[in-house]
Amino acid sequence: MTAEVAAHERELPSLTHLQGSLIILMTGIGFSFGGLAFRSVDIGSWEYLFFRGLGMGGVAVVVLAVRYRDRFADLTSRLERGHFYAGLLLGMMNTLFIVSLSFASVAFVLILQTIAPLTAAYFSWLLLKERPSSAVLIATAVSVVGVAIMVGGSIADDLSPFGLIAAIIPIGFGLYTTLIRSATRIDAMVPLFVAGVCLLVVGIGAVLLQGGFEATLRDAAIGTFAGSVLLAVPLAAFNMAQRVVPAPESALLIMTEVVLAPLWVWVFVGEEATATTLIGGAIILAAVIWVTVKRIPRKGRRPITTRG
Repeated sequence: MTAEVAAHERELPSLTHLQGSLIILMTGIGFSFGGLAFRSVDIGSWEYLFFRGLGMGGVAVVVLAVRYRDRFADLTSRLERGHFYAGLLLGMMNTLFIVSLSFASVAFVLILQTIAPLTAAYFSWLLLKERPSSAVLIATAVSVVGVAIMVGGSIADDLSPFGLIAAIIPIGFGLYTTLIRSATRIDAMVPLFVAGVCLLVVGIGAVLLQGGFEATLRDAAIGTFAGSVLLAVPLAAFNMAQRVVPAPESALLIMTEVVLAPLWVWVFVGEEATATTLIGGAIILAAVIWVTVKRIPRKGRRPITTRG
């Protein structure tokens, strides 16, 4: 490691476990507006995906260019295979998320993501030998009850079979959180850059096959805004916070997205949110808040700042 890289490592923010947890909670809130943004445009999934990737990749390029403007070799020396794999997973999850919204409601797509803590726990145990805490397991079990209540309503009525592709997302997210946590020298922007490139390539290829772009300036602006402000910025914060929060716990904390996203589309575009959706969401949110409060260091107790 060069002196410049070592200096850069020291510049990275040092977070406590509680600070990392709160950042991830806020990340979920930022993500929760993604479904609303997609419902606000009048273009196809692939065209929207292109502009979303443009926004994500643009933020990553600008930040990396500023951060490593005089030492590009230091950036390349920090790269690990985990960066590349995490970026590919991130691109895949974004693609599946947008495509699945064309066949299912926002609530249904996001509810499937509540199994992410379980997949994250599995990958953490398999790859990092980390065991989830009892608090995380209890909160996950409570969240499953909330999901059962939400699904018990009419949320899956008239569901297209293609909407079930959203079930792949939580598996990818569980692996993504584990890869981010395992890549100790990761720069938060690198996976975003890889994912942005993937979305651009997939999006423009599909759009050209369908006859070209038809987006208005408004639609393009919303898609780019969704990829930059609503996705890239929260993801960069998530990647940094993931260093001090175990993967199963971060996958649970980010469920604020699951709770709030159906609420936004109900309030702003009239996509139905049933009573069971709201009640189940409240139960999930209560579980997330509980596990966060549970990990607040008591007086005289050393804060958690390392893995586990």
